[in-house]
Amino acid sequence: MATNSSKAATQHRTDYSRCIVHLTRDDRKSFTNGASARDNLLQILKNKSIWAIKPHCIYNEKISKFTEHQQAGYRVACFTEVPLSQLHLLVQEIAGRKIKLEPYGVVFTKDFIASKGGQPAIYINSYDGNVRVREAVDHLFSVATDSDEHKILRRIVPFMNAMHEQYDFTWEREWRTTKSLDFKLGDLVCIILPEKGEDDIKKKALQAGIAVISPGWTYEQIITELADQQRKTKNTFGSAKSANNKVEK
Repeated sequence: MATNSSKAATQHRTDYSRCIVHLTRDDRKSFTNGASARDNLLQILKNKSIWAIKPHCIYNEKISKFTEHQQAGYRVACFTEVPLSQLHLLVQEIAGRKIKLEPYGVVFTKDFIASKGGQPAIYINSYDGNVRVREAVDHLFSVATDSDEHKILRRIVPFMNAMHEQYDFTWEREWRTTKSLDFKLGDLVCIILPEKGEDDIKKKALQAGIAVISPGWTYEQIITELADQQRKTKNTFGSAKSANNKVEK
């Protein structure tokens, strides 16, 4: 949980987010049972879980040669701490990026993700031939693998990313969990949907008391939209309660 000092230090900073976001994508080309970004969001909300499906780190190629049981320990669920007002930058077309994220997702507090063992990704810098840290990490990985210390590796390696001229995703501000993230609807800060369309999902979210935001909204828009949703939720529940009272009478 964030301490009082950390909250005070970040209170007025717009470059820092107290939220952690998971955006979905269309993964039908990646998995035989894949789905659209929309359907993946609905599945997450139905199961109340974000699955850690596969490894995604600096040693993916080497881990792929491990036994299935060993590989399971390196699987992660991925998130980002990008400020909510900057979400549109992650769902736009990005040159050289194979994964296309879409404007569907869920938002949690950073405190919640941290309480579930979430960690920021660790970036190993190798720019301009600066490989001292990478060589040290490679050596530790080799030693631990040869001695079958996979329990030690699983604590660190899943969070490690490469960082060099051909591969640098530090701008994602990524967080990861090494287990599937199970949650309650009450743990959600809000869900993410496109600004236009998806009225059926937005209506169900409203009825469930779940806030909805869209990529591209400024903080002022987020505040005013959430306030409007809160009023609609109050009216919806108020009307339902009034109707129930009339029936009971």
